[in-house]
Amino acid sequence: MKITDIRTRLYERDLDGTIRNPRFPWTKKRTLLVLVETDTGLLGAGESWTDGATAASTIAFIENDLKPALIGLDPRMPEKHFKTAIDRSAVSARRSQTWLGMSAIDIALWDIKGQALGEPLWRLLGGHEPRVMPYASAGLYKDGQTTDQFAEEYAAYVHKGFKAVKIKVGGAPLPVDVERVAKLRKAMGPDARLMVDAVSNYDVARAIAFAHAVAPYDIYWFEQPLPVEDVEGLRTVHERGGIPVCGLENEYGPWTYRRLLETGAVHFVQFDPIVSGGITHGRKIAALAESHFKPVTLHHSNSIVSMLANLHLAASVPNADSVEYHVYHHPLFELAPDGMLDIDDGFMRAPDRPGLGVDWTRLPERLG
Repeated sequence: MKITDIRTRLYERDLDGTIRNPRFPWTKKRTLLVLVETDTGLLGAGESWTDGATAASTIAFIENDLKPALIGLDPRMPEKHFKTAIDRSAVSARRSQTWLGMSAIDIALWDIKGQALGEPLWRLLGGHEPRVMPYASAGLYKDGQTTDQFAEEYAAYVHKGFKAVKIKVGGAPLPVDVERVAKLRKAMGPDARLMVDAVSNYDVARAIAFAHAVAPYDIYWFEQPLPVEDVEGLRTVHERGGIPVCGLENEYGPWTYRRLLETGAVHFVQFDPIVSGGITHGRKIAALAESHFKPVTLHHSNSIVSMLANLHLAASVPNADSVEYHVYHHPLFELAPDGMLDIDDGFMRAPDRPGLGVDWTRLPERLG
């Protein structure tokens, strides 16, 4: 079997800017998929991180640098191909682009491998527990929305069957954010998990002040309170804030997570296969966390491709705590066969179809 083509497909959706995270309003959402074709007719799909910028440079790098190096090779050897790509970037100052592009290609290669062997990816990867806990994620700031309306909106996800909800903090004055947390906790009840995500918008002092202020509301984790570079600061917040720190969704490479673990900067090891190294390195990050007796949680804020990569990977490792289910950003979810993303008693089940589990020939040219 050989790779015959690697194609990118960019989807864009305009948003009105009335909804924002702690750092910026959402005016456009981009989804970059990578499709890998083989001489046997198998088609695999992967996805690359695009938030915060256009996708043009990533597309150019995939098409001009990675694609020529992979055409004609066996798609069933993702470990070898990822290492080759990393080795080529060692002296080129293109490390982040390599990880972005190869994360997508890697997922597509594993998808092909599962299809070729007739096995769902989670079982091919070792198979631990097909039932995975998703959490309803967004909790964004919405123009004109009161804290009571906010609490009602996100408590509704618990009533719909989710056992956990994550919201954004750090984008409003401290009393407002504390009120949002307090009212949501009251509306959702004491049993469901409640997590908060600051998208790196605090400094150490403000993060600790927030953590102490919301201590009565049983916060399950405090996600990315500081800039990702401030590992010592994360350790300080983790130790002094009283809430387990979670991170870091937009980092890559096992060495980054080794430092987080060895420093004691996080309890919940969070990564996203579409930037952190696809399936190949996602497995390694999970194993590294397991060696430090830490759980992993998988980030998701985009398409059905990254959602399925998360589900399969989480179902294959013994220390998976949860996967993110974004209730605002979920393009192409309509491609999932009926029942694939159903939530039963707070859990989703990794698909039993070969590979990722979706027929990618049904991909539309653009979002509807």
